[in-house]
Amino acid sequence: MLKKILSTLILFSALFFASACKTKEAPGDWQALDTQTADAFFSVNFVNEKVGWLNAFTDRNYTPIGDAANNQNANTSAALKGEAKADSKKDNAARDPKKPDPLQANQGFEVLQTTDGGATWNQLPEQFKYKIRSVRFVDPQNGWALTIDRNILRTTDGGKSWTVQRKAGKVQMKLIGNRRNPVSEQPEQLEQLYFIDANRGWAWGGGLKNEYAEVPGIFLTTIDGGQHWNQIQYPFSQNIYNAFFLNAQNGWINTADGELYRTTDGGLNWTAIQSKPKRPDFTFDSIFFVDENEGWTVGASAGRLAKTTDGGTSWRRMGDIKDEFKMKAIWFLDKNEGWAVGENGDILYTPDGGKNWRTYKSPMDKTLRHIVFVNKDVGYAAGLGGAVIRYRVGG
Repeated sequence: MLKKILSTLILFSALFFASACKTKEAPGDWQALDTQTADAFFSVNFVNEKVGWLNAFTDRNYTPIGDAANNQNANTSAALKGEAKADSKKDNAARDPKKPDPLQANQGFEVLQTTDGGATWNQLPEQFKYKIRSVRFVDPQNGWALTIDRNILRTTDGGKSWTVQRKAGKVQMKLIGNRRNPVSEQPEQLEQLYFIDANRGWAWGGGLKNEYAEVPGIFLTTIDGGQHWNQIQYPFSQNIYNAFFLNAQNGWINTADGELYRTTDGGLNWTAIQSKPKRPDFTFDSIFFVDENEGWTVGASAGRLAKTTDGGTSWRRMGDIKDEFKMKAIWFLDKNEGWAVGENGDILYTPDGGKNWRTYKSPMDKTLRHIVFVNKDVGYAAGLGGAVIRYRVGG
């Protein structure tokens, strides 16, 4: 009898231990969304559960609304495919098929938007007229755009109309090894916009230095929604690879040569804080901080996760993540719950601050490069080959 009781207790203890150690599952599921494109999405920007935008590289052509109905034959329509309106004066002017408009989708950029949580996607109105390459919104109406000409635009009506806030200046690009034209004058190489609210934002680009070229870097800050942009002297050793701003004061930037920088005054001053010895695989694809000290990164070369508890001075690799998981983006809801996405559509979830990670079957097997949550119940991730997925709690 005693032996039977002991056996029962051992079995009960084993079951209890296994249950206690089992990684908690997230309460929701991921579903694939159809954008009807094969675009390569490099960022996703949602301001609530329904309204969001996708910034993309694309090779799709673009046909302005009305062209198909106005053109009398298919040959003319095909010749005009890819054109966009250059400005309002040309809206009703006849086009010469032999002289296509320079504003074409095959310049490589496209913005899609949704107002129904990703069920349907449409091109941003007039994006080709304004030559928009990417957008950043803080609510359904207020947003900013970066143009192909590197100008900064502002909208207050959800992107229906835009005004120029800042026109790009000129920089001298050095072309090393080009004896005939060693210096080329180009627009400032602004590449990214980042706003955390309707007032505070940053813009940056350039800074590349290699054996082929030297491109002057530019870094801008604004505290009034872009009415005024303050340019600071470019403080980074190389071009910016990735950036994250926690609030109006605290931000982190990772450069292409693996250096990590931090600001505590809204970007006016930056301090290099890369842990030593410097490691080449610490060029991060994604940075996320939950407060001024605790943060996470995903490494570009190995795709591995790392955590800091001292603001980025030192990092601890997540050794229990298997090598086959090459993660590209990370997002934490709080200090405990976090998500990471990556190659082959891989999805990882932690309920306990990274102590344990659970794998999720992805609805798409394409590389996911960006992730954002609007609250604990709804999140979105996007990546290559038109891949967009949505996380939802409760169906």
